[in-house]
Amino acid sequence: MLIGIVVLLVGLSIWGQYLRFFLGSVDMRASMEIGLDLLTHKFYMDAETNIPTWFNTVLLVWVAMLFWFIGALKRREKAPFRWHWMGLGALFGVLSIDELAVLHEMLIQPFRDLTGVGGWFYFAWLLPGIAFVALLTLVYAAFFHRLERKTRTLMLFSLAIYFAGVIGGEMVSGRVASEIGQRNFTYAVIASLEESVEMTGAALLIYTLLDYIERAYGPVQLMIGHGSASADHRR
Repeated sequence: MLIGIVVLLVGLSIWGQYLRFFLGSVDMRASMEIGLDLLTHKFYMDAETNIPTWFNTVLLVWVAMLFWFIGALKRREKAPFRWHWMGLGALFGVLSIDELAVLHEMLIQPFRDLTGVGGWFYFAWLLPGIAFVALLTLVYAAFFHRLERKTRTLMLFSLAIYFAGVIGGEMVSGRVASEIGQRNFTYAVIASLEESVEMTGAALLIYTLLDYIERAYGPVQLMIGHGSASADHRR
């Protein structure tokens, strides 16, 4: 269902930008102009503070809450790597804030001035971003190794898709932006697809974490403390 919403959003985004760049000069009624303005701005996936931004933020908050929930269960069990689960929850909590507040874009100009990069690294925040992902991979290597096989495969696949959108997609759109700018249909399509890959990764993470909770703890554990409450009731 979530991926279906992503497909719908990317379709509306690309359609809106097509109308913006190729039908913007066509005479139309006032009601049609309002609809066109809504479509080209409030559904464009590379814009901020609009419907896709809200949806992506909700996805990331959901991912963060599921990681925290699993971490809370692991802490109750005093299980190994419990802080790794909490750490991923904190990471996606910060990513949800960044999605809404666009904090990472504040790094673009300082790193561009410092390094003089362009092309694939036109959006220069990618430099510290790639370094952080590499460090995260090293820190979490043992954590992923200890996961049950299905969960490990699903989680690594989901994270790979997510960061392919965040890092790889941004590199491709940066290369296009450095060559032809950002105010054209080609860039709009690439940027919309990039955002859709990121959202798809987040949606797959939600599936992965819900699947893990159900297999590891059973449906009854979807409410933390439910087991102890049932035991108290029996006593």
